[in-house]
Amino acid sequence: MRIGIVGVGEIGRAIVTGLCEGDGEAPQVFLSPRGARVAAELAERYESVRVCAGNQDVIDNSDLVIIAVRPHDRHEALAGLRVDDDKIVVNVMGGVANDDVRRTLGTGAPVVRAIPLPAVRERRSVTVTCPSHPVVDALFATLGGALPVADEAAFNVFSALTATLSTHYAYLATLSSWAAGHGMSAADADRYVRGLFEGVGRSLGDESRSLEQLAADHETPKGLNERVRTTWFDQAGSDSLRATLDALLADLK
Repeated sequence: MRIGIVGVGEIGRAIVTGLCEGDGEAPQVFLSPRGARVAAELAERYESVRVCAGNQDVIDNSDLVIIAVRPHDRHEALAGLRVDDDKIVVNVMGGVANDDVRRTLGTGAPVVRAIPLPAVRERRSVTVTCPSHPVVDALFATLGGALPVADEAAFNVFSALTATLSTHYAYLATLSSWAAGHGMSAADADRYVRGLFEGVGRSLGDESRSLEQLAADHETPKGLNERVRTTWFDQAGSDSLRATLDALLADLK
């Protein structure tokens, strides 16, 4: 299968890396000139990757086209493009519905939304898709797994969950900064926090235990973990997070 990517940013780079460094023969990948520096770097690194002269060239050379431009740039980037009905379009633009993409492109080709995350570069990230499509789901299965959902309402719930990622990293950065403020070297604090939560990541691979059980297994009654959880992330904190996600979901709809 020949894969085209229109808009080569961080997610486009991650997808190309995952596809070209996985098991088996790498697919042919055609990149748009948008994000020229990243596109040129990928074409130099991988034999099966080529940078095209324009977005229409990407589409014409591809069986499956991934639209990965910034949402606010989509009308400029996609205007006037011709997408034959026998192509497959994958929409990875946050907050942009499939009907919007279909209208903008004026195509009858199948359009599938997806939420690939940067970890697809290591083929370790489950990608939510909507609607389910055998070719698209098979593609993301090679990058860590596909999770097809029934409709865009369900898809929006997962989109809202994805929006918490940078908050998690900011939380870790706050922990490291706090330790440095108490006399630890910044390098030692950073190394320890990374190691601490890499261990958490590994424990998440144990699907025999629920998330609630994992939390309980990491604290003892009246212990240090319980103290932080119940004084900082108490019921009010949990309710605030739920309210933030509810507001985001309402906007996504």
